[in-house]
Amino acid sequence: MIDQDKATPQSAKNRTQRLLTPQPFTLAPQAKDLCHGQRVLLLDDVYTTGRTLRHAATQINLTGAKAVTSLTLAR
Repeated sequence: MIDQDKATPQSAKNRTQRLLTPQPFTLAPQAKDLCHGQRVLLLDDVYTTGRTLRHAATQINLTGAKAVTSLTLAR
């Protein structure tokens, strides 16, 4: 069975659908060691709703990162 949420590209979703996207990220086993106490910069190509960045930041914060900041190339 195909997960319909993964089958639909973000560009085809409206704002509400994007905001309701479930957490797509999981932490790699070594993430805690790499990020704990560090400042982390997330890079994104296009900022639409910010949901992808928020999902990523949520996971990185679980590692005990000191700060999570983002930089986006276009809005």
